Parts: sequence; structure tokens; C-alpha cells
Amino acid sequence: MFYFSINSPDNCHLGFLVLMDEDNSAYTDGATGYYAVKAQADETDQQACPAQWQILQQLSEQESLRWFRKADYVQLCDAENNIIGRLQQQYLILCGQHFVLNDLTGTL
Repeated sequence: MFYFSINSPDNCHLGFLVLMDEDNSAYTDGATGYYAVKAQADETDQQACPAQWQILQQLSEQESLRWFRKADYVQLCDAENNIIGRLQQQYLILCGQHFVLNDLTGTL
């Protein structure tokens, strides 16, 4: 499992992302798994980033979110298996909105 905090590009904390791989092969091309988003921010950060906050809130309510490893990035899908985003290095794009991830794996 991998844990990340989700921040806006200007460093407003907006929530958390957890990636779970299906067979401990998250680093290989073609790996798959599930992910979960938890929107969690104070009111000031919510108001500073309304479009990003809305996307995270909507994803927080969905189950069975899947990811697929492609070369050097991870493709993210919604509950209907539509591609909605991409994770590459510490950058996350969801529904056209940009986020920055901080790796929390190993610190929890």
C-alpha cells in the first residue's frame, strides 16, 4: 500500500490518496490495483481551491476506483472504469485539475 497527502500546487492540503496493488507488483508495467481518495481540508483551503476540492469530494464517495500502471505513470479510473487521471512522480492530475502528492508511506 502507498499513502499520500494531496495538496494543491500552491500547497493547500486537500486530502489523502491510498493506492493498493493487487499482487505486490506495483512497480511493474501492467500492474493493477485499487485506490481511495479522502477529501479532508480546513474551510480556508476548501475555499482557496473550490474546483479541486469538489473533485476530491466526489471521488471520496465512490467505491471500486481502479488504477493501472503504464510505463512510468499510473492511470486512474473512476467507478465506471473511465480514465479520469494520471499519477506521475509526485504529480497527480484528476479531471483536468492538478495536485501535488507528498509520500506518507513509511511515516504512518
